[in-house]
Amino acid sequence: MASEHVQLRSGKRRQTEDRIIGAAAKLFLDHGFKATTIRAIAKAAEVSVGRVMAVGDKDAILVACFDRWIGQLQAGTYTAPPRRGSLSQRGSSSVQRHLLELFLPFLEFFAEHEDLSRDYAAAMMRVRGEPEVFNALAVDLQSRLTESLVSIGIDEGHARASAAALYDSYLGILFRWAATTMSLDDAVEAMLASIVFHTRIRSSL
Repeated sequence: MASEHVQLRSGKRRQTEDRIIGAAAKLFLDHGFKATTIRAIAKAAEVSVGRVMAVGDKDAILVACFDRWIGQLQAGTYTAPPRRGSLSQRGSSSVQRHLLELFLPFLEFFAEHEDLSRDYAAAMMRVRGEPEVFNALAVDLQSRLTESLVSIGIDEGHARASAAALYDSYLGILFRWAATTMSLDDAVEAMLASIVFHTRIRSSL
């Protein structure tokens, strides 16, 4: 009986946290990070300010929002805005373009919400703990990258190493993008260059 009570409380707590993150996500997208207050999040989620602070400060909540968005992008459940024109992929093979397509939804999301993405990169440097982008989300995307690399004849050990390196390249590009005047085309070109390097060097081994 006590166990059921604990599980019920835990489930309600998760539901409340989900509601807070959902309310914050909408406010961040509509008004930006700086203009959104903890009080506004509490009002939108219909909870107390203290309940919001129990989830985390604004930095932690923004990171949690990006974990949610990135997870939705990976699962294909986030409705991304229409692609703006064609992105340069000249000189790349069909396999390399396929690998790039795995990263494009994230790059395009960051481009669509560039100011918020810069705030996210800064928040990542301040927040304690490990966001899901370094854990379950990383494992999921690297697994898909590994499968694609193995499918072109790269042995599994090298494929896993290259998948991890590509994922690190992707994160590095996002942080570089946040700190510079890098454009979406620049980010795509940098990601494609990393993909070309790893597919060529491994396929020649």
